Amino acid sequence: MTSEIGPGECPVPREDPRVAHSRTLRFWLDPANVAMRLGQAGPVARTKAGPAVAFQVNDPSLLRKVAGGEDAFQFWSADPSLRDFAEKGFPGAEGQAHRDRRALMKPALAAPRLTALGRSVRDSAAGLLAAVPADRPVDIPFEMSRFVAGLVIETVLNSDASPATLAELARARPVLSAGVFWKYALAPWPWVPKPRRRAFRRAFATLNDAAREVYARHRPDVDGNDVVSLLKHSSDDRPDAALHDVRALLFAGVESTASTLAWACYELGRHPDHQEAIRAEADAVLGTDTPADTIRPDLMPRTVGFVREVTRLHGIPFLVRRARHATHVGDQPVPAGALVTLPLGALRRDPARYARPEEFDPLRWSPDARPPLSSAALRPYGLGPRYCPGAAAADILVPVALASLVRSRTLRTAPTGRTIRVSLDLAPVPKGLTMVAAPREPHPPAPGGPHREQTAPVRRP
Repeated sequence: MTSEIGPGECPVPREDPRVAHSRTLRFWLDPANVAMRLGQAGPVARTKAGPAVAFQVNDPSLLRKVAGGEDAFQFWSADPSLRDFAEKGFPGAEGQAHRDRRALMKPALAAPRLTALGRSVRDSAAGLLAAVPADRPVDIPFEMSRFVAGLVIETVLNSDASPATLAELARARPVLSAGVFWKYALAPWPWVPKPRRRAFRRAFATLNDAAREVYARHRPDVDGNDVVSLLKHSSDDRPDAALHDVRALLFAGVESTASTLAWACYELGRHPDHQEAIRAEADAVLGTDTPADTIRPDLMPRTVGFVREVTRLHGIPFLVRRARHATHVGDQPVPAGALVTLPLGALRRDPARYARPEEFDPLRWSPDARPPLSSAALRPYGLGPRYCPGAAAADILVPVALASLVRSRTLRTAPTGRTIRVSLDLAPVPKGLTMVAAPREPHPPAPGGPHREQTAPVRRP
C-alpha cells in the first residue's frame, strides 16, 4: 500500500502473544501508525491503495460532518454493491425510510425497557458457557462468536436457536464480515476479483437460515413491545421486511460484540490481575439471589472500565463512507465515489487525550480517575443517523457477559508460539488466538455468601 503521507512501521507489543497487522493494509488497520501519520498530515489526508483512493479524516469536527452528512456521504450498507446483503432491511434503507424503521424499534431497545436485561444475560450465559470446552485449548474468536450469537438471540431477540445453528453462525461470521468488507471496498472496480465469493454465498445462506429459525421461534413479550414483535406488527403485509431486519440485528449484534469479547479474552490472558478484579466484582453483583434491576453496569465499574479500554485499543479502527457526488471535506476536494474513512482507532490513541495511549490500563476509566474520561469519545456505536440502534442493549450485554465468563472460567493463553494477527473484517478479531478456558477454582460463592473485596480504583493524575 502506498500513502502520500509516508510509510510507517507496524509496532508489535512486547508481551506475548504478539499482535501483527496486515502488511498491505496496516495503514488502515494499525491505529498507532495511523495516529502518528495523520497527526503529521493535517485534517484530511489523501491515501492510495492499488486502484482505491481514500481520504482519511483526522479533524473531529470534520469527522462529525462526514458521519452525519447523509446527503453527501453514503453509509456502507446502503451502497448498491451490498444490495443483496441489506435487501429490504433497515440497514439498506436511506433517508426517512431508514429513520422510520429505527424509530419503530427504539422503544424496545431503549434503556428504560432493559431493566431485566442484565439478569437475562447472566442466566443465558450460564448455559451457553457450558458448551465451551474446558479440557483443551479453544479458538477464542469462534467460541465468542457462538457465545454471543446465543446471547443476542435469547436475550435481545426473545428467541432460541439450536446448538448446531449457533456453531454454524460462528463459522459464518468471519466469512460474512470479510466478504462485506471486500464487496464494499472494491465496488468501484467490479472487474477486481472478490476473495472467497462462494464461501460468502454459503455463509450468507447460513445467516438467512438462522434468521428464519429465530423468527419462527420468537417468543413475544406479554405486552408485545419487544423488538421482534414490533417489527412483525409493522410488516404484516411484508413479512420479508421484518425477517430482513431480524437478520440485520442478528448479524450486527454478533459481529461487534464477538469482536469486543474476543479482544477482552486476549487482554485477560495478558493481565491476570484484572481478571481477578473482574471476578471479585462479578461475585458481588451476579449472585443468583440478586434482584433483576441490580444487575447493572454501573455496579460493575471495573468490568465496564475493562470493556472501555478494550474498545479504545481494539475497537473498530475506522468508519467508512462513500461520497455520493463531488464534494469537499474541509478544504480537501473529494471526487464522487471516493472512500472517506474516519479513523476512530487513531483518535482513541490521541496522546493529547490519553496518557500513555499505547498502554492497556482499564483504571484510566475509574470513576475516581483524574482527569475524568468520557466514554463518548470512544464512539463504539458509530456516529450520526446510523448510530447503532442497539447501543443501550449492548452497554448492558457486553459487561454482564464478560463478568459471567470470568466468574465461571479462568482464561489462560495457550503457548502456541504463533503471532496473533488482526483479521480483515468489519469488526477485526484477534485471528489465531487460542486459549484455555478452565473451570474456575474455587467455584463461585453460594448465593448470599461472603463476597471478596473489590480492588480499589486508582486515582490517575
